[in-house]
Amino acid sequence: MPLLAPPPFRAVFSVALALFIVVAGGSHAAGLPAEPLPTGTFLALESGRPTTVVAYGTSLTAGGAWTRELAAYWEKHYPGKVTFLNAAKNGMHSGWGVENLAERVIEKNPDLVLIEFAVNDAAARHGISPQKSVANLETMAAALRARNPAVEIVVQTMNPAWDSPRVPEKKYGSDRPELAAYYDAWRDGARRLGLPLVEHYPTWLKIQREEPERFRDLVPDGIHPGEEASRQITWAGLESFLERARAAARHTLSLEAQGARSEGANPPRPVTPAPIALP
Repeated sequence: MPLLAPPPFRAVFSVALALFIVVAGGSHAAGLPAEPLPTGTFLALESGRPTTVVAYGTSLTAGGAWTRELAAYWEKHYPGKVTFLNAAKNGMHSGWGVENLAERVIEKNPDLVLIEFAVNDAAARHGISPQKSVANLETMAAALRARNPAVEIVVQTMNPAWDSPRVPEKKYGSDRPELAAYYDAWRDGARRLGLPLVEHYPTWLKIQREEPERFRDLVPDGIHPGEEASRQITWAGLESFLERARAAARHTLSLEAQGARSEGANPPRPVTPAPIALP
């Protein structure tokens, strides 16, 4: 039987690195995150590959100042490399999200999708249960992955709602008496599906409980954070999440570069087959 030469060091290193990441679960001791992150998007961007990012959801996305900060973030760090599209629509829920996913998102061939609909699913008038809400999330995730198995999907839980006297005809809080249950459902769904999750809700809820007057000023109409509030709280949370993903991607690339240098310094030795004794 002929003898096989050992595999190149880089191949061995790449496999070892992949196994380490899986087994270690991204341990903090290794400088890798423990949470699911859209690292693939940043690996592509760090390598210079053009990328498409789509934001999909309700008015909290359609008009949220955080999306403008997100667009500026891509241009700052990866100028000319990111096509950013805001495909959200005011007043919509996850049922609409499922129905319009192909036209508004899938046809754009996204590499990264940020999605939120739980806040409007919770409105009683839509008749969507928490179970149906998360089932719609699962349907959208499956459809996105069917088109592109490598797509990265980031789930977001947004802010609480309240009945603001500034908009007396709207009862955003009363219309959503079980909003927390919908955020819980999306949180659980994201974890079950292994999707990256950005939890804005706990941050907003803490402000609402501990600084109620400030919260009312930050969300003056009862559901939509003001421009500055959206930047200071929603965007700040998302930016921190993205920076963790960017750091993880750079860490991975650094390890791969170290492996390549080691391979160059220690090239594989050729293996000479043992002579075969002739009868």
